[in-house]
Amino acid sequence: MRRYLLAALLLAPLGACAGNSGNAAGTAPTGTDTAVAAAETPLLMAFRVPVCIARTAVLFPVAIASAIVPFSKSKEGSGVEYWTTNAKADCGPPYVVTPAQVSTEP
Repeated sequence: MRRYLLAALLLAPLGACAGNSGNAAGTAPTGTDTAVAAAETPLLMAFRVPVCIARTAVLFPVAIASAIVPFSKSKEGSGVEYWTTNAKADCGPPYVVTPAQVSTEP
């Protein structure tokens, strides 16, 4: 009985993904998507600015330490490469939410 339950729990998410008939990536955004994007943009900036400032400042000592003692086989690189990669991810674009991003969200 436990095997059937385990199989059902493992296969249920796959069925949910296959049965999703929501907006496809190629569909045009609606007016609602534009309104949601306009409402989300200030929230994105209110979240992004403090994260950019705080995380960049926190990662700077780590970047200096990893420049002295490099990480072994890190995919982000070591030292300044690590710091710039994370700074670009936190502080870089996109700065606004587009209706296309809203329409493709589940």
